Amino acid sequence: MNLVTPSQSWSFSFKVKQSRFISYLRQCETGSDFKSWLSQLRKDHYDASHICWAYRIQDGSQLEHHSSDAGEPSGTAGQPILKAMKQINLVQCGLAVARYFGGTKLGKRGLIDAYGTAARNVIDQTTLIEWVRKERYLITCPIQYYGDLSRALLQTGGKILDDQSSNDLKWIVEIKTGMISDLIKIVRTVTKGEGDLDRV
Repeated sequence: MNLVTPSQSWSFSFKVKQSRFISYLRQCETGSDFKSWLSQLRKDHYDASHICWAYRIQDGSQLEHHSSDAGEPSGTAGQPILKAMKQINLVQCGLAVARYFGGTKLGKRGLIDAYGTAARNVIDQTTLIEWVRKERYLITCPIQYYGDLSRALLQTGGKILDDQSSNDLKWIVEIKTGMISDLIKIVRTVTKGEGDLDRV
């Protein structure tokens, strides 16, 4: 099954026995991206009873995933959210659910069902796209190859993330993992062997 990621941020709200659950799904490239977003959510929902969450981020060959019950009984919130994400191979994103307590306790089973439903509902509302693993490389070479290398890079679907060129060309580029051998050939050919390529 292919890895997928949300094409945009989305939210969904529903009630269970007067408790209101607001779920949010957002693309995040790193754990720090997620933490910054979660910090903002906590400010936006400063009066929520709980903000429970999970995230899954592919970092190279490692899949980083974490979840939190945020004060709800252990295993009743973060794990159901994470499970909903795992079921469809959702990566590079975070999912958070803000709960406003309505006065009626739901019990452990009720909480598991409510947080799982909150997660699935926001996922179902969102357009998902296939996530393709990418890698980053530093390219350096004489500046005279700037134009030719730029055009050749576009043909591979590569993207210049950071252009630090001055007297020499110096780029940090991002490219699909399956296109790396093409990138190596292009740098070697276009720069006539004068270019260097290093993974970052």
